[in-house]
Amino acid sequence: MSKLKLAILLSVFIFTISANASAPNNSFGPVKIVKVSVSDFKILVVDIEPNAPNQHVADCDDSRKNQLVIDPASPYEKEMFSIALVAMASGKKISGWVNGCHIYGNNYRSPKMTVIGMEK
Repeated sequence: MSKLKLAILLSVFIFTISANASAPNNSFGPVKIVKVSVSDFKILVVDIEPNAPNQHVADCDDSRKNQLVIDPASPYEKEMFSIALVAMASGKKISGWVNGCHIYGNNYRSPKMTVIGMEK
């Protein structure tokens, strides 16, 4: 492999790592849930109201910034979804944290929710 190809490959690798590392934990809420769903991408999705207070700032798709994906790697994924369902059914607001983006489908990038809490 030529030195130029190796340099390009290394640059792309470093950029990918730094892009993923630049999306730290960000808080959101309290916000109203407008929809909860299970996707055919095998993910649990919580849609929150647009222009919510303390909006998270994860570097994800702008069109999906209100579509939070519950972290599929979390051992508490089902419990987090249960909290979202109860909050939506009762009209309560949620707060929480997102950490980076969950990439799925045709490179869709939605904020990955890692913490959720229901407000009183």
